[in-house]
Amino acid sequence: MELAQITEDELEIILYRHEQWMRGSCDGMRADLSGIDLSGIDLSGVKLCGANLIFTILCGADLTGADLARASIIGADLSHARLTEADLYRANLYRAFFTNADLTQAYLSRARLVRANFAGADLTRANLTDANLTGADFTDATWIDGTKRTGYYPGMDLKCPASARGLI
Repeated sequence: MELAQITEDELEIILYRHEQWMRGSCDGMRADLSGIDLSGIDLSGVKLCGANLIFTILCGADLTGADLARASIIGADLSHARLTEADLYRANLYRAFFTNADLTQAYLSRARLVRANFAGADLTRANLTDANLTGADFTDATWIDGTKRTGYYPGMDLKCPASARGLI
């Protein structure tokens, strides 16, 4: 399967129209970046709340401080991406890949992370309150409290433990 490519100008237009959509403007349109290769791109601080990023490739992308709340990011590849302080509240990240990603202080409250792959990821001080992590793989991941995890958790569904809220 060959992924779609877009130019920087096309991306700017999509982001602008999405911003208009979030403001309720009739000129706006929800961003749909599904199946597009955005590897290595700087999207720090971008506002893509509610965007469609299904099967998007974001390997090595900088999403520091990005607003991806309620976004559909199903099957996306975020390996080696930087998601420090990113807002992923209620995002659907089913089967997403976070291999070696930096999720330090990311806000993943109520996110759907079923069968997501966090192998080698850094989740230090991430907020996972009420996140569904059923079947997620945390092999060699750094957990919220800075400790290393060693494997796969077939039935993990967090229900507000203090460590998931970043209180430890």
